[in-house]
Amino acid sequence: MIRPGDRVVVAVSGGPDSVCLLHVLHELKHALDLHLVVAHFDHGLRPAQDASETAFVRDFAQSLRLPFETAKGRLLAKRASGSKEEAARNARYSFFERVREKSKAQKVALGHNLNDQAETIVMRLLRGSGPLGLTGIPPCRGGSIIRPLIEIERLEIEAYLKAKKLVFATDSSNLGTDYLRNRIRLELMPLLEKHQPRLTRLLGQTAEILRDEHEYLERITGAWLEKEVSLGPENACGVSLPSFLGLPVALRRRAARRLIGWVKKDLRRISWDHIEAIRKLAESEKPQAVLSLPGRIQVRRTYDRLSFREKPKKERESFSYPLDGPGPYRIKEIGRTLSLEEMKSRKGLSLRRSKWTAFVDGEKLRFPLCLRTARPGDRFIPFGMEGHKKLKDFFVDLKVPLEQRRSTPILWCGDTPVWVCGFRIDDRFKVTPETKTVLKITLR
Repeated sequence: MIRPGDRVVVAVSGGPDSVCLLHVLHELKHALDLHLVVAHFDHGLRPAQDASETAFVRDFAQSLRLPFETAKGRLLAKRASGSKEEAARNARYSFFERVREKSKAQKVALGHNLNDQAETIVMRLLRGSGPLGLTGIPPCRGGSIIRPLIEIERLEIEAYLKAKKLVFATDSSNLGTDYLRNRIRLELMPLLEKHQPRLTRLLGQTAEILRDEHEYLERITGAWLEKEVSLGPENACGVSLPSFLGLPVALRRRAARRLIGWVKKDLRRISWDHIEAIRKLAESEKPQAVLSLPGRIQVRRTYDRLSFREKPKKERESFSYPLDGPGPYRIKEIGRTLSLEEMKSRKGLSLRRSKWTAFVDGEKLRFPLCLRTARPGDRFIPFGMEGHKKLKDFFVDLKVPLEQRRSTPILWCGDTPVWVCGFRIDDRFKVTPETKTVLKITLR
């Protein structure tokens, strides 16, 4: 947690845990070569007590000859979303991080103890948390947050305070049962401890076991993702469906959570049901399907791919452009340009086509041409074939994703398709030895 010479911001509320934490670190500061800064955040939720608690912590810091930083919360009065507890926690941690940066400290020490750990696990069990939630409060987080008392029971802390004759403030909000954590601490834990007196230590032990196993499984999942994930535009990402289904179910769930987190930047409002829905989507026999998740996240199965992305604010529009003659035409809906170039002689002309270039018999065309998206019932004769084929069936055979079908431009001459751009020309417009004028079509 701490290296010799570290500067540590100690978060002190004035309660027994934080007073014990500060005193212990102060006692050890020479042995560990520590430099301490005391930080106290006034949430502004208890006007009758807040000022006196701030004064108490300031006096305590001064008695130890330590620098003192404080701030008063304003966020809670105009809170827009989330619970009061969540808003208070976010404001508090933001303040500690500002103090850490200002004082050039390496760590922020918090006073959570083993009883806090046990209560957290019970609370998360009641809320239906998965393995990650049951790892409890991490002893170290993010490289800067440390909890030196996390393996110390509350009784030991109280005994230390009594032995050292240390006074502390009592937070009246901890005595009520308005919050779930308080009800667990004051009502449920004493009841459970009648059946298992060692409950607190056993729950702490369970959290440690699950934390070690979680870290191991996360390393395996991370290695698989590093090898398998392909990144797309606008923070989208995807994996091979057969490879995903080849993972054990436990790793599929973890991979799904990580992929959502990559796109969404957090996992808020993502529940067990959402992860299970992704698993069932991947295992389904449907070749194409889409799942909508909170935060405008879409999980799409497209044949052998599973992709994760943020849903576009506007669906891609259909389009139709008249093409009056050779030249470039900008197609704003797909961000591309179609160019038409007439070549009067085939002599010495290389007709090597690429995915985005096609050569057709110009003498069989009559301007204006039309470039548009597909419509129900569209048919053409794919190059090399004799009979008509529905465009929908053509796309299905090639396993073209539904979204790509909707944005694929098709060049038409009257009612006859000329080129399904990026795929195939119509056989009726192919270049033959008798062709005198070639139309080169390029989509850039």
